[in-house]
Amino acid sequence: MAIIVAIAVAGWFAVSCSPGRSNAERPVSEQEAALLAGMRERNHGDEPVAVRISVPTDGGTVTADGYLDWQVPLLYARVPDAEGEHRLVQAIPGLIATRADDEAAFSELRVPEDGWTTRQMLSGAVTPLDTTIDILASSLFTLTSAQADDPAELAEKATWREEGVIDGEPVDSFRAPIMVESSQEGAASPEALYSLDKAGDLRRFQVNTGEASLSAVDFLRDVELDATGLVATDLLGGPAIAPTAVSEDLAETIAHVREENWEETAAVELTVPTGDGQVTTGRGEIDWRTMTAYLHLTDASGQRLFLARPGGYATRAAEGDELPETLPTDGWESRALGDEGAAEHFGAVESLVFRILEMAAEDADDADAIAEQAVLLRTDEIEGESVDVVEFPVAGDAPANPGQSAFRYHLSGERLSEVEMMSYFGVASAALSPEEFPMVEIPWELAEAIG
Repeated sequence: MAIIVAIAVAGWFAVSCSPGRSNAERPVSEQEAALLAGMRERNHGDEPVAVRISVPTDGGTVTADGYLDWQVPLLYARVPDAEGEHRLVQAIPGLIATRADDEAAFSELRVPEDGWTTRQMLSGAVTPLDTTIDILASSLFTLTSAQADDPAELAEKATWREEGVIDGEPVDSFRAPIMVESSQEGAASPEALYSLDKAGDLRRFQVNTGEASLSAVDFLRDVELDATGLVATDLLGGPAIAPTAVSEDLAETIAHVREENWEETAAVELTVPTGDGQVTTGRGEIDWRTMTAYLHLTDASGQRLFLARPGGYATRAAEGDELPETLPTDGWESRALGDEGAAEHFGAVESLVFRILEMAAEDADDADAIAEQAVLLRTDEIEGESVDVVEFPVAGDAPANPGQSAFRYHLSGERLSEVEMMSYFGVASAALSPEEFPMVEIPWELAEAIG
């Protein structure tokens, strides 16, 4: 995923464990340091695990059940609020998604498809509980790594605190640094408490999230679960990816995708996260014959019509919930892409729409170049049909590591069925389906303004 990874470092150094060090603390042994050093690597290789979250509040303790996929990483939890209601929460590094409660879906370890909004971690938090959950989720994501840590460093910085029993398993509790990179050279790392069983598996993690006592996460490793449905909601990128090279046949298909669209039209449905808790939705038509997008958009500010051509775009207030069959002739506010200050008004919706327009070309792309540059991210099975999710560069795209491109493309057979775009507030998507439309008649003055 090219989702922005922004583990919340700001404020970390104010949330180190505050209780005084236990008199029983001692330096860790060489064997204990090795056990701690391998903990994050073991987590990374583990299957998803059920978790129980305990967060101190002014009124007591908030307890939430959840699931953690170490490899994405992804947290999925059902969290109570101050009014006694619940909501579903998903978190990946840097982003939080929430929706109204669906107890049945959560109990089945299923992620509802709709109703989600996203926000940035910490900066997008609305309540103190939001902030606490953000800090705790961020710290959880530091508990997984593809490589082991340095046992010598942990031998120097970690201490043994006490023995205990969690879920019937004997554990040793350690105070050790949180493994998070700091931009401040030489700055001390914040600390947390780690309770490990004899096999070195993490059973409990405790950290100071700014309350009077520590927040805690218990890892319920004895709970059996079918994690098939544990996937990120689409606004957070959907199912996990595993980038691989494309086959010769798939490279040939990709090379002809834009050429196939050159004389085509399609219906489009947009979902674009545009702010903390804000999503713009839209539907309309794409005409690659004339390079025109004509859409009806809905967001927090209301409804509007949106018209785009390669040279610019125009908007006007919508008069109803439907896209007018005949384009209104007045009330449009146009912006040419070359106008001074146009970039200030060019947001995620505009970026996605113009990328859709770019998904048509008179000639096929070079299949050999595509074979070298394209990446297969995953293959989905949708209603009995295989859909390949791929990345490949379009002219002007910045180079990106596999899985980190700003755009993804879903191919249903030889047809482009969806375009995804990574944005600051999550993953925007445009679902495309073949449909015949007449050419949109645009007033001459407006056509001249937008190309």
